[in-house]
Amino acid sequence: MTRIVFLGWLKEMAGCAERQVELPSLATPEELIAFVAGDNQSLAEQLAEPSIRMIINKSVLAGKTLPDTIEEVAFMPPLSGG
Repeated sequence: MTRIVFLGWLKEMAGCAERQVELPSLATPEELIAFVAGDNQSLAEQLAEPSIRMIINKSVLAGKTLPDTIEEVAFMPPLSGG
């Protein structure tokens, strides 16, 4: 099982802070976003925004290729505050 985590305001959009899923074989971040968002088109659009960081296994995804093993995926929106 893979832990999916939504941080900040993405929690409200996703309807939860985290969930456990069985990931199918995925090759790209776009495929991962589509799977995680499911039928929620608004969530899919937000997760695909360049300002949203995809953190896989505690490391920020820097490329267009997913690692072979994914234990955790976190989606982090930009931080603000002072």
